[in-house]
Amino acid sequence: MPATVLHKNWPHKSWQDHDVARFLGREAPRYTSYPSAHHFGEMTPTVYGDWLAQMTPQRSIALYLHIPFCEQMCHFCGCNTRATRRYDPVATYVNSLITEINMVSDRLNFRPRVHSIHFGGGSPSMLTPGDLGHIMEALHQRFDLTMDAELSIELDPRRVTLSKVKTYAALGFNRVSLGLQDTDPVVQQLINRIQPIELIRSVMQMLRDNGLSAIGLDLVYGLPGQSPESLQRTLAHVADLDPARISAFSYAHVPWVKKHQTLIDTATLPDTDDKVQMYLALTAFFDARGYRAIGIDHFAKPDDELARAFEAGTMRRNFMGYSTLPNDDLLGFGASSIGELEGGIVQNIPQSTTYQNRLAEGVLPTVRGWAYRADDKLRKAVISDLMCYFRADIPAILARHGYAADYLDGDIAGLADFAEAGIVSVTDRVVTFHSPLKMLVRNVACAFDAYARQSDTQNRYSKVA
Repeated sequence: MPATVLHKNWPHKSWQDHDVARFLGREAPRYTSYPSAHHFGEMTPTVYGDWLAQMTPQRSIALYLHIPFCEQMCHFCGCNTRATRRYDPVATYVNSLITEINMVSDRLNFRPRVHSIHFGGGSPSMLTPGDLGHIMEALHQRFDLTMDAELSIELDPRRVTLSKVKTYAALGFNRVSLGLQDTDPVVQQLINRIQPIELIRSVMQMLRDNGLSAIGLDLVYGLPGQSPESLQRTLAHVADLDPARISAFSYAHVPWVKKHQTLIDTATLPDTDDKVQMYLALTAFFDARGYRAIGIDHFAKPDDELARAFEAGTMRRNFMGYSTLPNDDLLGFGASSIGELEGGIVQNIPQSTTYQNRLAEGVLPTVRGWAYRADDKLRKAVISDLMCYFRADIPAILARHGYAADYLDGDIAGLADFAEAGIVSVTDRVVTFHSPLKMLVRNVACAFDAYARQSDTQNRYSKVA
């Protein structure tokens, strides 16, 4: 296949000069899995149980625990969660979570060694120190942690107390993700998340004072009321806070999926051009301060594990975003949690009450998933390399998976429009992504997605911007 020549003046041209606007605004998966969760079908607990019984100790294992509760619903939220100011539902849920941990481990034929544990939500910071301790005790009873295991937790800074921070440290947590989103008071009001910058500073100091220095901050661009100017003020606050990692997610307005997003007036949302300018601005901002751009939406200090994994080529993409650890298998616990094993992908019932009822009946709460078929793992490998490294050595991947060198030539031919626009080049079947608009790699990855191509349905994925 002949090489596609990249426009040599790319670094000196603006994104508009390369006619990429026609690619923005299209829908595309975020590729935290392949295939995307939109394509999952019915999956029975029996199938999941069989896959668990077939697991082997040679593969590395990660654990994910979902806490689907918040004290207050943020209007922009895309997570599976519900608001409650009463703790009783959370306490009841914790008991069910421990039941699921025991039921899953009962189906394994060995005692697993775990490389990472991640608590997500919702707001895991809602958990009392006692309940978090009970969950960790249950995990330690059933799993062995490697010496260098990563224990991470997502925190809502509005719900963090000194008692909780001391508990995180005592239980061995070594990485924290704080939901900052935006520090502008107007934006905070519009998204129903009031958290003054003084609060963020005090929480970060509290964490650092107790040995939790590996702190990541989550930002969102494209929020209602946000502008390139207001974002600059938020970025200045972030630089002052000096986190080890930063994630900068594009806000996905999907009110057909998340009904509470209808509370956002679409007239207050930045347009595509503004979102692009925000993305380029934040990328330049963090680059100037020594952070390494990682994937489509992460930034890390050069000595952070994520930056080192990127340099070493060991970074992976999974349901939690970008991972530094070689987690071949992921066991998910909790309502809506997703797991991935050698045979495929499984997802639990999203509704927390139904999830608990199923466990009370002695049945695994698995309801959806995907059994890997045909060339799924091959395509997953191509898409993963594009999403992680913006380059896919198609011949090497094909050889690794036992396919002929020309197997994906039809898919590569589908990149013609991207090549013409200067977004990708193809040389000897090696695909390289070049655009400073890193989010466009989602569109490029779609060329290798056998299932996304089959669907012309709108409002299936979030828009690329």
